[in-house]
Amino acid sequence: MKHPYKKFVQFQFISMIAAISFAAIALIYGSLLIALFSAFALSLSFLFEGLIEWKKHNHVQFGHQLVRALIVLTIVSYLYFN
Repeated sequence: MKHPYKKFVQFQFISMIAAISFAAIALIYGSLLIALFSAFALSLSFLFEGLIEWKKHNHVQFGHQLVRALIVLTIVSYLYFN
């Protein structure tokens, strides 16, 4: 039987790997733009984790993950663009 959240788990894993990869590249090359992409990928990972919780009908954890993703997006965008 196919796992009902398999796609969300795969997308979460891919976005975490992307965040780690972008962070390593940003550290090596000292690029703020790539660091911004790393933070966006991390936020995406939080969002997919929240969607998994939403599908499990755990709405409080979904809210936590959504707020976490929005905080990361907001703070990193503010720091990058100012």
